[in-house]
Amino acid sequence: MSKYIVTSALPYAEGVPHLGNFIGSILPADVYYKYLRLMDKDAIFICGSDQHGTPIEIQALKKGITPQELSDSIHERTKESMSKFECTFTFYGKTNSDKNKETVYYLFDKLNKNGYIDKVDDIQPYCNKDKLFLADRFIEGKCPVCGAEGARGDQCDNCGSLLNAIDLIDPHCKICGGTDISFKKTVNLALDLKKLQPKIREFVVDRMNNNWSKNAIKKTLSYIDGGLKPRDITRSINWGFDVPLKGFEDKKFYVWFDAVIGYIGITREWNEERWKDYWKSDETKLIQFMGKDNIEFHTMMWPGILIGSDDGFVLPYTIKAYEYLTSTGIKFSKSNNVGINVENSLEILDADYWRFVLLYKLPETSDTDFSIEVLKDTIDKIMNDKIGNFINRVLTIAKSNSTHLKEIKTSGDYKDKESELIKNYEDNFNNINIREALHDLIDLAELGNSLISTTEPWKLAKKLDDKDIESEFKDILGNLITTVYHIGILSYPFIPKASSEILSYFNIEGIPKFAQMEEGITVNYEKPVKPLFEKLSKDKIDRLSKF
Repeated sequence: MSKYIVTSALPYAEGVPHLGNFIGSILPADVYYKYLRLMDKDAIFICGSDQHGTPIEIQALKKGITPQELSDSIHERTKESMSKFECTFTFYGKTNSDKNKETVYYLFDKLNKNGYIDKVDDIQPYCNKDKLFLADRFIEGKCPVCGAEGARGDQCDNCGSLLNAIDLIDPHCKICGGTDISFKKTVNLALDLKKLQPKIREFVVDRMNNNWSKNAIKKTLSYIDGGLKPRDITRSINWGFDVPLKGFEDKKFYVWFDAVIGYIGITREWNEERWKDYWKSDETKLIQFMGKDNIEFHTMMWPGILIGSDDGFVLPYTIKAYEYLTSTGIKFSKSNNVGINVENSLEILDADYWRFVLLYKLPETSDTDFSIEVLKDTIDKIMNDKIGNFINRVLTIAKSNSTHLKEIKTSGDYKDKESELIKNYEDNFNNINIREALHDLIDLAELGNSLISTTEPWKLAKKLDDKDIESEFKDILGNLITTVYHIGILSYPFIPKASSEILSYFNIEGIPKFAQMEEGITVNYEKPVKPLFEKLSKDKIDRLSKF
């Protein structure tokens, strides 16, 4: 029986995640994990705060606190917000934990002994005004590949090229804005991706048909075809894990190195006795969700660490990388203050609304623009009109005529159509097409709405003393109530609070199971029927407008 490790790219603890971070990795990972629970699979969902790096150090200095205090504070705020968003992590940990440090040192030692750690002569940017070495994201300039402004010292978001800071055109310091930058020679340690390239290529070719997103396949093969180079794993910085190697006492591990290893370290935080049951089992499928800017770290560097350690760790099975959520064509960004963060959003709307709308617009294959108009249309026309009204109408008619509805079952062509939609839902989830699975759920409500429109059961309810009409009414309501029940179960991964509310009309509590759809249906006709959703009010629109 397969086991699953589901991970989301770890949110960086410089600030609370915005909705672009949330939709780009955490939310789809949570939805997929909930689906696995729905299917009664053996799965764990691991995530946590990425706590190291110069940006956190600089933010802490500005606030007059330590990097530890800042990153721990952001960790707690993010963890609380994720809980309010109904995210059900098996464990939400930290990369600065003792368990992760132990894991980082263990894997570093393995890589070093296996000949995959090199000493490299390096040139690092140094701001003469701020008197510090600049982390890759704190030096910007024109991309030497595509010419776009705003390329960082490690990567250009416009064309996706991996870069070195010294190659940037007209570089400037993002901290002070100045151009008084020197490039100083130093010696760093690097993961020898060039030596690992044949094994990384073999891994990619073997796994990329396991529902990898197209951008992950295309980008990775492009990098490999261009030839991989050693990638630094140390930096001249002050905040991070010390490097346990003589001659490198003044260095720290580069944040990307301990962040990806954090998936294992955080699992060890969760359970030191059980972590190997997942990370060292041939039955485990590692399913990883991330934004497209994290592809190379997860398809080459992270597998390179695991392969190079030669210690029997599970390699990624599926890499699911999402495009960007944009606002009027601008990527959501914490550092550039673009977009609304998860704390702000929950002050205005309940989690189910955000979850539904973001998943309805999930940027699976291309960047997706987000606006108040999109939010309003999706809530009003899809959540409320198509799903909420359908459920409310069916339960209201059923409650008013409960004496005629002792046995609930489906029949005829309607049953076949509903079964086909449920099969599509299951297939799409198994292929990790999450947005399409949500559309299958919406189509279930549409199927029910169509039956209501064509049969007008409220008219039949006035003639139930006629046995033939009563029989027809029972068949129609049996189909409709069953669809409401099925929507209640199948909506759990997407909108868990609404799912629970729907299923309360059927006396079901806790996490539903897919298998329950084959069980008999009991309706609680005593429970008052209330609207499931409400439309977006002017007050909420006004409050959203400030963002």
